[in-house]
Amino acid sequence: MSLLRLSSILLCFSLAFAKEIKVYAIVEGQVKKVYVKEGDKVKAGDVLVEIDPILYITRRESLSAELESQKLNLEKVERDFKRYEELFNRDLLSKSEYEDWKNRYERERSKYLSLQAQVERVSKLIEYCTLRAPTNGVIRKVLIKEGSFVNGTMIPQTLLIMEER
Repeated sequence: MSLLRLSSILLCFSLAFAKEIKVYAIVEGQVKKVYVKEGDKVKAGDVLVEIDPILYITRRESLSAELESQKLNLEKVERDFKRYEELFNRDLLSKSEYEDWKNRYERERSKYLSLQAQVERVSKLIEYCTLRAPTNGVIRKVLIKEGSFVNGTMIPQTLLIMEER
């Protein structure tokens, strides 16, 4: 009988220290699919929720087009700058004209790098549209439904609560 008591005490002890994990969305969009329900056991990496990434896909396409245009512009400015740099090195161009071309090249390069970073950021947000289990556990509560809209860009929105096991 004391063995039974000991096991129930251990059970209560392990439940008292179960770690609650909130699964957040940091993207916005319509929930396409909820792959789990309350009570489901999940393993780390399992897909839990899929949010429609169309908002981010269209933004990435737009940024990619801008990036390609900026790349062509940067290549032209770079070629021009190299010609002016050569003229400057031969003392055929004033220092102020050379610096103007150098600044122009650096501005165009900065625009290109900024667009490149934006494309990478949006690509990462597309990945975040698929929420995966951060650890092994059990789904304790599902707070969203398919078709609902999440706006995790303002404040991360809790979509699920898991218990780590």
